[in-house]
Amino acid sequence: MKQDKYIPGIYNYCDRWCERCLFGHKCLLYAKEQKRLARHQAKGEEPYDWNTVMQDIKEDFDETLKLLYKIEEEQGIDLNALPEEEYKKYDPSNHPLMKTANGYLNVARKFLENIRKTIQKEGVDLTRRIEIIPSAKGDMATLKEIISSYEVISWYHTLLPVKIHRALKSKMERHTGEFSQSDADGSAKVAYIAITKSMNALKVIYDWDEDLKDSALTLLVEIEKLRKGVDKEFPGHHTFKRPGFDD
Repeated sequence: MKQDKYIPGIYNYCDRWCERCLFGHKCLLYAKEQKRLARHQAKGEEPYDWNTVMQDIKEDFDETLKLLYKIEEEQGIDLNALPEEEYKKYDPSNHPLMKTANGYLNVARKFLENIRKTIQKEGVDLTRRIEIIPSAKGDMATLKEIISSYEVISWYHTLLPVKIHRALKSKMERHTGEFSQSDADGSAKVAYIAITKSMNALKVIYDWDEDLKDSALTLLVEIEKLRKGVDKEFPGHHTFKRPGFDD
C-alpha cells in the first residue's frame, strides 16, 4: 500500500465518522479498513460478524505487540517491569471533567431514546398526512434535519468520554515527553468540536418539539459544563493544528 498519498497522523485527531469525512481518500486507517472489508467480502465472509471482528481484533493486537516488543528492544525498556502504581497514577477516571463527560453520556442516552420514539411516530404521522395532503411533503425536509441532529448527538455522546479520557491521561503523562501535552491538546480539540456540533444539534431539537424542550435544555446545560471544563483544562486546544483538517 503506497503511503505517501496519505496525510500522516490524520486519524489521530478525527471523530471516526468516516461516512461524513472529506479526507477518507487521504487517510491510511480508512484505506486499511476498506481493504479489510474487501478481503472479507472476497472470501464470502460477513465483515461485521462477531467471529470475524474478533479475529481482526486479534490480528491488530498481535501487530501492536510486535511494535511494542520492537520499542522495548530498541530503547531497552522492560514494559513488564513497570509497577501497577505507575498505571494508576495516570488514571483520569476520578477527574471532575471525566465525571462530567460520563454524566453527559448517561443523560444523553436517555434523551436519545425519547427522540427516537418521537421521530418514529412523526415519520408515521407524516407519511399518512402526505397521502392525504401532498403539500405536507415540505415537512419531510424538517424531519430529515431532525434525524440528522439526532445522528450527531448519538455519534458524539459516546465519543466525548473517550476523547476526554485520552486528553486527561496525556496531560497527566506530560512530564514524560512533549508528545503527551500535544496529544492532550489534540484530543481536547476533537472533544471540543464534538461538543460544539452536539450543542448546535440540541438547539435544533429544542426548537422542534415542545415536549422535548425541557430534556433538551437539561442536556444543553450539561454539555455547556463540559465545554467550559475542556476550555479550562486544555486552553492550548484552540491553537492545536490537526494534521489535514487544520492545515
